[in-house]
Amino acid sequence: MRITVLGGGPGGYSAAFEASRLGAEVTLVERERLGGTCLNWGCIPTKTILRSAHIVADTRNAEEFGLLAQVASVDVDRLRARKESVVDELVGQIESSAKRLKVRIVYGEGSLDGPDACIVKPAQGEQERIEHDALILATGSVVFKLPNIDHDMEGVWTSDDAVALSELPKDITIIGGGVIGLEFACAYAAFGSKVTVVELMDQVLPGNDRRVVKLTQTKLEEMGVEFHLGDAVESVERVGTRMRATLRSGGALESDIVMSAVGRVPNSAGFGFEQAGIEFDRRAVAVDEFYRTNVENIWAIGDLVGGMMLAHVAEEEGVAAARNCIASLGGVAQHETIDLDCIPACVYTFPEVAVVGRSRDSAKERGVDAVQAVAKFAANGKALGEGEGDGFVQLVAEKGTGRIVGAQIVGPHAVEIIHEVAVCMRHGITVGQLAHTVHAHPTVSEVIKFAAADAAGKV
Repeated sequence: MRITVLGGGPGGYSAAFEASRLGAEVTLVERERLGGTCLNWGCIPTKTILRSAHIVADTRNAEEFGLLAQVASVDVDRLRARKESVVDELVGQIESSAKRLKVRIVYGEGSLDGPDACIVKPAQGEQERIEHDALILATGSVVFKLPNIDHDMEGVWTSDDAVALSELPKDITIIGGGVIGLEFACAYAAFGSKVTVVELMDQVLPGNDRRVVKLTQTKLEEMGVEFHLGDAVESVERVGTRMRATLRSGGALESDIVMSAVGRVPNSAGFGFEQAGIEFDRRAVAVDEFYRTNVENIWAIGDLVGGMMLAHVAEEEGVAAARNCIASLGGVAQHETIDLDCIPACVYTFPEVAVVGRSRDSAKERGVDAVQAVAKFAANGKALGEGEGDGFVQLVAEKGTGRIVGAQIVGPHAVEIIHEVAVCMRHGITVGQLAHTVHAHPTVSEVIKFAAADAAGKV
């Protein structure tokens, strides 16, 4: 059986590799580089940059640890070279995996030629028509560009420009207080830029728990980040060598750079999806719970289908879609899906933020009689020793059963320890059972144990 995967990001290459493991003849079509947005312009470059930012912040606070040290200064060229080295290493590993699994990679602009074939136009050379028995669409997402801003204007950035590290601005105005905006705000503030964030909603990280939002904003303000909440940038213009962002509230912000960080949208245009008869939900390709489109033998996954636009979600959907695809071609019922309620979402600010499942308010809106328990890192020896006593673990559990329905963590290593809660949720482990699990001392994950013990007493 022949399967084509259109798009070589985390969802696409995961689907291709799984389909090959299951015995299919797989062709993976990628326009630029394997790894997609996450590896080349998103997750990995930003975390590499944030690691450098953390070192700068640590040297700035060295006296608190009894150390005498100069504040680290940024060598932009070396920082960029390190970032590119990390990315290149990971791209090379994906290419090696594709070779080992005998996945054929075709580089070029891919588009549908009806439901049974793709046309690939390489940067050089002749186009190729690839026929297949099934197709998995994984074209990802693109930066959303505000219609009232000229993104081609000098001094206007998106996240792609920010990770390119062409310069460190003296001051930067960031439009958008979501995950992307706050991570870059954190990095550039640590590097010494004056950062101002403008957010349309009345809180940063819209949709998150109020306790999470309050502490995150407070810590960024301590780094010098200024916030304009419940406001919007109406226009951006270049005045001499500087940028001026005019606010809806009537004021104006001047800076070296204006960065638009208002999110991403499904990358669904220009691939011939409409001509193949594929249905859409706004810009996202519409799929059922098994990632099938309305066209027979075509599946779609990842950012392209909307929902939780996260790399690890795309990876899991890619594996599930590949299994469903193979099953369908073999005349077997499809059954693979993933439980989005157990998927962690992480923000790599200082301190880190990680959430899984629902907050208490959200749980109650769904009809769950929920209790909430909070344990603070201020009482944790490992956190205090590391100088990171700010933050908390907040567990949400169903009254009566003790079933964990969500958790919110702000604090040291939050993005690592959230998975303990995700495992509990995935396998029905109660707060009582979690509380009775011995945690090594001293570790920051002890805070989860304390929150679980408190929740067990309330359910």
